[in-house]
Amino acid sequence: MGYEQTPVDTSDPGVIIHAIESVNEAPKLRSDYGLKTLWRLYGAPGYAMLRCDLDDRQTLDLYFGWFCCRVAELLGMSDPDALVLVAHTDDGEGRQILTLKPSIVAALVPAKRGRKASG
Repeated sequence: MGYEQTPVDTSDPGVIIHAIESVNEAPKLRSDYGLKTLWRLYGAPGYAMLRCDLDDRQTLDLYFGWFCCRVAELLGMSDPDALVLVAHTDDGEGRQILTLKPSIVAALVPAKRGRKASG
């Protein structure tokens, strides 16, 4: 059984960064937490961190999950998973590793050079 690609995986980096910026500009307190978490993952080696090192599960799912869902919806997804901008793997010790998807990294590279989503 293969991996099913979503609009998050296949969208142009410019479209993705526009969606991230749009969510970040929304008048919601949660988007600030979501953007900060996104940049923490971007700055981590291999764009990956242990889930437990990011924050407690409830806060991460609620606020970063909200942020991820809003970005995915702007990219054309309906009813996306909470953490759709990241891949989930296990470290072999029962801890979950969250890694930014390549499409998100590709969108953030130019943003880091000066676009307003560069937190």
